[in-house]
Amino acid sequence: MNKIDGVSIEDLAQEFGSPLFAASARAIINNCHSFRTAFSAAYPRVEVAYSYKVNSVPALLGIIHGECAWAEAASGFEYDLARRMGVPGSSIVLNGPYKKMEELRKAVKEGALINADHMEEIDLLEEIAREEGGPIDIGIRVSMETGIDQMPDRFGFNIESGEAARAVERAAKNKLIRIAGLHVHLTSYIVEPHGEGGMPAKHVRLIWPKDPGAYRKAAAEVMRFSIAMRERFGVVMKYIDMGGGFPTVGSISPYVEAVTGPILAGFGKDDQPLLILEPGRAIVSDTVHLITTVVAVKELRAGVRAVVVDSGINILPTSFWKFQDIECAEERGGGLREATVYGPLDDLLSG
Repeated sequence: MNKIDGVSIEDLAQEFGSPLFAASARAIINNCHSFRTAFSAAYPRVEVAYSYKVNSVPALLGIIHGECAWAEAASGFEYDLARRMGVPGSSIVLNGPYKKMEELRKAVKEGALINADHMEEIDLLEEIAREEGGPIDIGIRVSMETGIDQMPDRFGFNIESGEAARAVERAAKNKLIRIAGLHVHLTSYIVEPHGEGGMPAKHVRLIWPKDPGAYRKAAAEVMRFSIAMRERFGVVMKYIDMGGGFPTVGSISPYVEAVTGPILAGFGKDDQPLLILEPGRAIVSDTVHLITTVVAVKELRAGVRAVVVDSGINILPTSFWKFQDIECAEERGGGLREATVYGPLDDLLSG
């Protein structure tokens, strides 16, 4: 690989310096289009809300929103960034376990889709509803068992324990907020088996992409819960937000069926909710490249080669859990050898 979108990697390094991150606008646009098309072909009403926590670079966000994507914000900072990017409040999904009162007020006034995470947040939203003089629509994040050995899901209202149903019942009784949607975002971490004692953190492993079977179980449970809440409390879900964690778009097909199949089976044609998806890495993971320069080659003990580059692990933290594909921008010939690649801890604030 010696070019990105037709531009020479060597020319980029000479003009902007090394190390350098370079993104392919063409690949981002293709991924946005392919992701939306895959789900829209299977389900009639789809909105894609790009996850800001994965990437908050305005230039890249501009490309993504050029493809008509909503924004998914997990903090007040991300919400304000989305508004500065020109995304209307009605096209922002506001998630996260901590939302300040003033952030919630702004989101309510601007028509954002707010997914509450706990009862204390519902307290705040009911107070805002009193201030507004009328009920407001919100969603709640729900969690459930999906068949993976996940860490205890601390986000949202648990379905199996009855906590989620109690939140819907409270809203139906108080009539200050209306539960209009359900949000589920599957964990990205599992705890590998380890005996008694020890430190669980040492056995935490990132999973990406997740098993499509977990999405199927989650979608089926959300569908079942939606129907139960309609029968018990007359609550009709206007949207179901299935979160993110999806693989690259080239591998998306089984996830499309896993998400849409249970929802299509559970709802009639006239009452199908809006399906919201929150991709992050699926859109950008194969579009951004780190350009780095070899500054030295060393021979270590036992015949191991070490290659020193001018970029450090702190600007590519995904290397802690994922092997990176490394390609030479300039072929030099010679045989292949296994090598350890390392570099400095970079000053991220330097020019």
